Amino acid sequence: MTHLEVALAVAPEPTLAGLNADDPRAQRSARVDLARHLVERMRGFVIEDNGYASGDIQPCLFPGDLAPIG
Repeated sequence: MTHLEVALAVAPEPTLAGLNADDPRAQRSARVDLARHLVERMRGFVIEDNGYASGDIQPCLFPGDLAPIG
């Protein structure tokens, strides 16, 4: 797993549930909380460009799930 996947996997459950809230203010609050969580978890990591040329396919974030979306 990538560091980002791990950071998302350990995000607080109420924050993730808030992303699907009916209230737009609750959704925004959840997005802010998630952003803060990711910043804290990813602090200190160096994010580098892998040198993908335009037109190249970026690797899938979840390589085991290559099913079409929708």
